[in-house]
Amino acid sequence: SKDIGALAKVIYDESVKLKFQVERVLQTAIFEKTKVKLSKVELDVHEVIEKVIDNYSLVLGIRDGSIKKDFEAFNSFAMVDETHFLNAVSNLIDNALKYSNGKPLITLATRNNKKGLIISIEDKGIGISSENIGRIFDKFYRVPSGNIHNVKGFGLGLNYVKKVIDEHNGKITVESQIHKGTKFTIFLPQNNLR
Repeated sequence: SKDIGALAKVIYDESVKLKFQVERVLQTAIFEKTKVKLSKVELDVHEVIEKVIDNYSLVLGIRDGSIKKDFEAFNSFAMVDETHFLNAVSNLIDNALKYSNGKPLITLATRNNKKGLIISIEDKGIGISSENIGRIFDKFYRVPSGNIHNVKGFGLGLNYVKKVIDEHNGKITVESQIHKGTKFTIFLPQNNLR
């Protein structure tokens, strides 16, 4: 029946998500032990982001949320390790979903500046206080989530994300306002690609 099919899909999607989580934890552990050598190739970052968004279609559907794409970068090519970069963006979307009440609205935007590509992931969630924001990239630090009790995870996500972006010779910054939302901004150098 239709219900069984829907349930099977949820179970399948959850198992895929679990696999992703396990991979991320392992990757973080590997990052801790060794200086990871990324295998970077020239890729269209817009295409990588589209893949990430596709992975969240079911979760967004269940929560009646949406991801708005605001791709303004005229040059979206950069040297990236697809797996690690995909995981980094996934972590940021996970966070946006975790810390959003009700229907999540996430905006993924890109643009260029003189030196490279800028990618931002913005939510309308509960926000991060100024006393917590300075620590969010620390290992095992998790933002106290007020009354949201469904925030699970190992607290490895943002530490891993920062390492991945650092390894791409990029930068990640965050700005946030309580009850208004949070915006992560990633800069990736392009070094005259295309």
